[in-house]
Amino acid sequence: MKPSTIPHWFLRFLAIFATLGLLTTIWALASPLMSVPDEPAHTIKAASVVRGQLRGEPGANQGDPAQVGVPAFIATVDGLPICFAWKPAVSAGCSPTLTNDTSELKAYTSAGNYNPMYYAVAGLPSLFLTGVNAIYAMRILSGLFSVAFLALALTALGGLQRWKLPLFVGSIAVTPMVLFLSGGVNPNSLEIAASMAVFGALCLSWERIASGGHWRLPLAAAAVSAAVLANTRAASLLWLAVAVAASLLMFGLRPLVSVLRLRFVQAMGLVVAVACGLAILWIKSADSLQSLMGTGINASPIHITLIMLDNTFDFAAGYVSYLGWLDTLGPSGVLAVWAALIIGVIVAALSVPSGSARLTIAFLVVAIILLPPLLQIPLAKEVGIIWQGRYILALVAVMIAACGVAMRSFDIDFRSTGRRALSVLLPVLVFGHFYSFIYGMRRYVIGLLDQANWRDMIVAPQWQPPLGWISLTVAYLAVLLVAAVLLYRTMTAVNPVVPALSTTPTENRALQP
Repeated sequence: MKPSTIPHWFLRFLAIFATLGLLTTIWALASPLMSVPDEPAHTIKAASVVRGQLRGEPGANQGDPAQVGVPAFIATVDGLPICFAWKPAVSAGCSPTLTNDTSELKAYTSAGNYNPMYYAVAGLPSLFLTGVNAIYAMRILSGLFSVAFLALALTALGGLQRWKLPLFVGSIAVTPMVLFLSGGVNPNSLEIAASMAVFGALCLSWERIASGGHWRLPLAAAAVSAAVLANTRAASLLWLAVAVAASLLMFGLRPLVSVLRLRFVQAMGLVVAVACGLAILWIKSADSLQSLMGTGINASPIHITLIMLDNTFDFAAGYVSYLGWLDTLGPSGVLAVWAALIIGVIVAALSVPSGSARLTIAFLVVAIILLPPLLQIPLAKEVGIIWQGRYILALVAVMIAACGVAMRSFDIDFRSTGRRALSVLLPVLVFGHFYSFIYGMRRYVIGLLDQANWRDMIVAPQWQPPLGWISLTVAYLAVLLVAAVLLYRTMTAVNPVVPALSTTPTENRALQP
């Protein structure tokens, strides 16, 4: 295929995928093994699933882990983070060396009854690699799996008729926390990416149906994303419902109704329905919430709700940068940057002329505030208050993307005012991502002390990742700068004159009254 015949949207997808894939790969190498929340449980689960143990032998009581048989180099990962987890002053240098032993051992995982779909992909490298190489490969593959859907989401937002603000604001949703989670073995990152992809692809589908453009490909992308999302985690079905509802609130029901009788649409609906049915069947048969660990509390629903609402802004740190096993709160400067950006886009989106757009943003903001207490209430008696901000980061990403879609009605000249704004905002985003990364490096290379100890990272490092922390940090900054330049050039380029998108006869008939 000649370069001139490659669709523009595909080139954009590849550029976004390559950029984000490099960032998550660097995170995968930079974070000490098993330093991502619950990574040992997910790693053991992934290795067991690809060996045919979809669930393992479940525990008898609430919180009991499942027992599985995995290679020794996988079974022993539980011991890697013990010496430094929840101890931010302790570097990762105390972590023991991982064995290369491939003999089968019994291991325990609290993720034993989680849906196996994600793990069937993430665990593949453990079939042909051993030791640390297998774990790093699992991390990298997991990150690329998530990045594929992040790239799909941003490509879809960049396919809207007035695409510049949706694309730029959508990129804000890729917070340092999203990249950090994507650098480990944890389905949370895939859940975030797939939720955003569902919303973005549906928005593009509804707009193109209404305007007579090609809508089948984005609708198929939305269906695939929805099928993956439904089978990611127990709460993912709820995020799927909210993402679909938000897209319909934004664009109305008319685009969907106009094509509902087409076989292609019905086929895509069937794909999603089957995927959701399988997800519900797994949750019911495997009792996916049984392995949640914690100490129950005897409190009324009102009391639990008040506790959760009181912690709403504390949870928000988990949307932006909360590294390690919730033991390393991101730098206050990074948290301030994203707080200002998120609040800013919400205020801007709530001021657009479109009533449906304002209603969509209000709906998502209320969902992000109220769903955590509603989900926590039935679990508190058994496991206590276990909520973390990252649990609802999928909806936060959808909300930020929705703000961008709502703001597409703003008429901003990116050759003058918009160009100057980008010259400020893009360096701020690069700073936020880079500072969060190097702060994480400091935490694990030398530990976080009360006094500034940056110099010790160079003269007295206590731990080094593969390739060394300096090489990875320079590479991370270089990729961030390239990403910023590409986004700047994309946003400030003069829009070409594009002829009206053609439609197939079937699509034309679907749009006729």
